[in-house]
Amino acid sequence: MKFSVPKLVRFHHCDPAGIVFYPQFFYLLHEVQEDFLAHIGFPEHKLIAGGTGVPIVDLKTEFLGMCRNGDALVMTLELTRIGNSSMGMQYEIHGEAGDIRLRAHGVVVYSEVPHGKPVRIPEALRSALLPYLQQTTSPGDT
Repeated sequence: MKFSVPKLVRFHHCDPAGIVFYPQFFYLLHEVQEDFLAHIGFPEHKLIAGGTGVPIVDLKTEFLGMCRNGDALVMTLELTRIGNSSMGMQYEIHGEAGDIRLRAHGVVVYSEVPHGKPVRIPEALRSALLPYLQQTTSPGDT
């Protein structure tokens, strides 16, 4: 299952030409990650207050179309992998017509704050994450 959230491109996301300035996409991707964690009952600010967090350690991004001031977007997040302490996250940003504007894949690590030492994802969090793990089928599956 994919988590999705609407976002509106605002003036502060844009360069003087009214186009989203590429570093602003990384803010937007982090916002969808925060929205997702809150949605599953593990708000990031509470994780941090409790001594853990999910910093990103890898991010690969494909910019596939422009986003402009005033555009209504739909951002999605789906998990590609859940390991002992890390998670793969597939992000997409779509325009109103469903066209894809950005695709990114990131890896976050559940770790101690502020030391950054990876720790095992607790079972309660793992259970909340599982419905958002991509389902793949084998060629023989129907």
